[in-house]
Amino acid sequence: MQAGILMVVYVLTVISVQFVGFLTSRLVEYQWPTIGLMTFLLLFMAAFGIAWPLAVLIAEWGIRRLGYVVEVEQSGGDTRRDGVRPRAVQTSATH
Repeated sequence: MQAGILMVVYVLTVISVQFVGFLTSRLVEYQWPTIGLMTFLLLFMAAFGIAWPLAVLIAEWGIRRLGYVVEVEQSGGDTRRDGVRPRAVQTSATH
């Protein structure tokens, strides 16, 4: 389920970033026609790399907002440092 959410969010994020890149390349092409195509190609390729971390952040935020725990077994599990660690239970003999 969470992988499906991540894939949908990634596709939507790629579309959004590609649209921003397209608009930027059109503005560059309007001002400097000789570098418009290079700008488009650079932003086109960069959009895939930029969209993935954004999609992960958005998907994890949405999953947590729905009240679920983010599955991290396949993405590093205990070695990840970006999640909230559970609090240790304190036992005290003075109670």
